[in-house]
Amino acid sequence: MDPANDQFLELLLRHQTEVKAFIGSVIRNRQARDDVFQEVAIILWKRFAEYDPSRPFGAWARGIAVNKVLRELREQRRFPAVLEPDAIEAICRAFDREVCDTDGRRDALAECVGRLPLRSRELLEMRYEKGWSCEDISKQLSLSCDAVYQALSRVRAKLAMCVDWRLKSAEYRQLHGGGS
Repeated sequence: MDPANDQFLELLLRHQTEVKAFIGSVIRNRQARDDVFQEVAIILWKRFAEYDPSRPFGAWARGIAVNKVLRELREQRRFPAVLEPDAIEAICRAFDREVCDTDGRRDALAECVGRLPLRSRELLEMRYEKGWSCEDISKQLSLSCDAVYQALSRVRAKLAMCVDWRLKSAEYRQLHGGGS
């Protein structure tokens, strides 16, 4: 398979839920929603060469979905217009902000995990990346299950505080002109 095809498929699969959610927030009829998503996917495929990889794929895909939904509302009237075009575009902007917030949280989490002691990172890897049970981890580390649960709880609490601090710091810098 062509690497561009692989990249497109990976990006579409990663972002299909949010694109479908956007379309579903505007179009109530299930069949019409599915049809519009399929048409949007075809447009994305045909126009993938125009996609700028330095920009978020999800935002690009939702922009195309907005145009498709608005065109359908104007031309074919396949589904009733429950929202004005300005409201549809506002929904798209809200999706973009939500995705941006999620990306910021993900970046903060990665930074915070990277700052953890090696033992804590290993514990997280065993539990969340490898999917090991408490019993498996306790055998590997020669600890009781209770000790594993307590350790995981402490690490999660540290991560939560670190992520919150990083997000609040980034927000403060944005509000007060300190950059990111």
